[in-house]
Amino acid sequence: MEIKRVLKNIDVFLKYVLIAILLLSFLMYMVVFLINWEGFIFGVRLAGTSAGIYLFLKAIGAGLLAFLLIRYRQYTLAVAALAALYFGYTFADSAVTIQTLTDKLYSPFLLVLFVISLVFLMFHVLAGKYNKGDDRPTMIESAIHSVFTIIEKQETDGDKILLGSLLVLAAFIAVIFIFPLTVAFLHWLIEILSG
Repeated sequence: MEIKRVLKNIDVFLKYVLIAILLLSFLMYMVVFLINWEGFIFGVRLAGTSAGIYLFLKAIGAGLLAFLLIRYRQYTLAVAALAALYFGYTFADSAVTIQTLTDKLYSPFLLVLFVISLVFLMFHVLAGKYNKGDDRPTMIESAIHSVFTIIEKQETDGDKILLGSLLVLAAFIAVIFIFPLTVAFLHWLIEILSG
């Protein structure tokens, strides 16, 4: 019984790490979208409106996946698979672009993001098989659901926007702290496994 709760808590932790990197991706692509409409898609340079649309779609894709993971926990497996596809696409796109423009093979940063999404997907499937029938939310999931319920019950749109903005700020702060720790841990793990 205790192992089931530990597996479920690790699953939830990995889920929120994935949410953090999705929010980081959203912020990263939105900053580029706001500052400079220029990008590459599989080695082909985009500029102007086409680059702006491409950057906006990449940002909205990451933001939407993060929102779906937070809001609809019953669809976690499907959204996790979509997140793995999203990060797989961004990794493949950047690898082709990097190989076209430089003598390097790929971006280690985007590879780490792709690996994190795959690790969560695989762990979620395994934890789901081990915890079959136990669909009780963890304490973290209950707290997140309570926050969304409070936001939805606000009477004015201004109050909803204010509370939603505070939630995004809290998520951003979590990204700032969780993501570097996750990357450092994965780097350490890769060094141990390779050497």
